[in-house]
Amino acid sequence: METCYQALADGADDVYMGDCQFDAPLGRPVPLAYVTVLVCRQGSAEWEVNFQSYRMAPGDFLVLAEDSIARPKSSTDGFACAAYLMKRAIAAEVASGLPNRLFRYLSRNPFFTAEQGGAAFMAAWQALAAMLGQQCASHRRAMLVNHFQNLFLWICERTDALQAEASNDFSRPEAICWRFWELIGKHCRRQREVAFYADLLHITPYYLAQLSRKYFNDAPKTLIDRQVVLEIKKQLAQPGRSIQQIADALHFADASYLGKYFKRHTGAGLGERRKHQAAALGNAKSKTAI
Repeated sequence: METCYQALADGADDVYMGDCQFDAPLGRPVPLAYVTVLVCRQGSAEWEVNFQSYRMAPGDFLVLAEDSIARPKSSTDGFACAAYLMKRAIAAEVASGLPNRLFRYLSRNPFFTAEQGGAAFMAAWQALAAMLGQQCASHRRAMLVNHFQNLFLWICERTDALQAEASNDFSRPEAICWRFWELIGKHCRRQREVAFYADLLHITPYYLAQLSRKYFNDAPKTLIDRQVVLEIKKQLAQPGRSIQQIADALHFADASYLGKYFKRHTGAGLGERRKHQAAALGNAKSKTAI
């Protein structure tokens, strides 16, 4: 697993997909990406995730967050998994299209068995993931985002427990954090200040910052800005949308301020981002013509 994680850390891509084995001493927490999906390919293992035990067999899979504590306690000879590791940036893009209740569920239920009806789906999903990784170039990132969203939406469909909000299972601080996340999705196009969200939650910005760092490993402002940047990227992908129209839609004072905001958070200008998107589209059309 260390090799897989290092490959993601050292590489330019935001996603690592490949087989991994666990050669490190048993009982030691494994390094995790911002989001890690492990699918058992062969053998079996006893895992402890956030102090809960799970027996992993072929076809079973785990969905782990960066702050999860995951330790393989025992395993059979030849135990191996397929690993899908995502960095923060692409994980945020994937999450933007998913229902908030899914994250609450996964925080408590990270393990899924093949007996839950998922063996055929996961086999097909993994085969398509390999194809996207090997054969796609121009639109690879967008296709991978959609592909991971399909996995998580399938989890929503297959898990009856997700039909209930089950908010009573969470402590008050946890409930506040999940409510904050929902409010970001609802208001980020208009509101970018932490004080606005703290006021809606009836807490102080300082307390919100404490909770956000504890449960999300990020400051509240970082979470808000990340979602705003995703909204800007979505609107930039619309060819007929002018920069001023995007600024108006997201309630920036003017196009200049929007450009400075975007560059501060991404390192790229709005024009540069649009040229990159246009070039990718042009490459795809050329390949289609050939």
